[in-house]
Amino acid sequence: MKTSWLNEKYRKALSFLSWDIGVDLGSSNILVYLKDKGVVVDEPSMISRQKKKRWTGLSAPKSKILTPIAFGTKAKEMFNKEPVQIEVISPIKNGIISDLEAVQDLISYYLKLIQEIPSKYPKILKSKVIVGVPSSINQVQKRAVKSIFLNAGAREVTLVEEAVLAAVGVGLPVHSSSGLIVVDIGGGKTEVSVISMGGVVVGKGIKVAGIEFDLSIVNYIKMKYGLLIGQNSAEKIKIEIGNVWENSKNEGKTTIIRGRDLEKGLPKSIKITEAEIREAISMDVSKIIKLVSAVLDEAPPELMDDILKKGIILVGNGAKIKGLDRLIEAETKITTRVADEAGLCVIRGCGELIQNHDLLGQIKLITRC
Repeated sequence: MKTSWLNEKYRKALSFLSWDIGVDLGSSNILVYLKDKGVVVDEPSMISRQKKKRWTGLSAPKSKILTPIAFGTKAKEMFNKEPVQIEVISPIKNGIISDLEAVQDLISYYLKLIQEIPSKYPKILKSKVIVGVPSSINQVQKRAVKSIFLNAGAREVTLVEEAVLAAVGVGLPVHSSSGLIVVDIGGGKTEVSVISMGGVVVGKGIKVAGIEFDLSIVNYIKMKYGLLIGQNSAEKIKIEIGNVWENSKNEGKTTIIRGRDLEKGLPKSIKITEAEIREAISMDVSKIIKLVSAVLDEAPPELMDDILKKGIILVGNGAKIKGLDRLIEAETKITTRVADEAGLCVIRGCGELIQNHDLLGQIKLITRC
């Protein structure tokens, strides 16, 4: 008893001298939660840097000019507009790190910014970090994530499955033996997980999500109208008029798209409807619905009663597309809802674990990431 009291005192003393940080490292966005301050970073997980030389695969010797040029929102604004010598990349593909050097630069940049935030006590110790990771990644990939954060300046790194964090962020009782289903539709991947007692009972994922929706829209407009548009433009269209639930009463919203005519090579504008966007992403939506059905088919029968009572929870920015919850509910016959502020569920789960040390201890014991 005395030992545990001393450990608690020691932990509180350390918390005054360092930041407790939560990170949602997604394919589209990086979010950072800071204890007692909330979400302080919500930016695209993109970086712009000098392009590597093709014949060596290496950049020129480092200097102030050749360091990474921009991060996050500034880097995304440069996407498909950058000069020949510069490349803008997303170093995380389908929830998995594809460029270790770029991710480390990205994490180092944001951790340094956080260290500069003024506080009551001087933060002389390195940060303690909780990171959300997909449940589908292997141990080698988990070690890579840990090493990146440690090299970037973290003192301690705890990995927790994103599905569990999302459930905690929504406020669901993850520590009980009752079951619940979380569908996490992010930028690069969709994961469907049955959660019980703070861990994933059944989980499956596919590389279909928000970015794939955007590419499908780009390809659809290219094939149907001979018009080439950028991925950022497709994303804006998806957010503005995307609706996967068919409404037979009217055609729905329309919007104007501008791009390059592939036949003439000149600028061109067309009007596109909500029904056409629905047609463009219909195959991707069908894959997500099949994934939900596959996970339900493998779920333990003892948890089915709880799943029917609690329903299916949609989280992630990809879940915001209109009508997706109604479509899944129509196919599965299970009540489906989109969580409030769906894109913030994982990072809010990180924040809850930072504030609730006992719950973090229980989840760490079960997940063992």
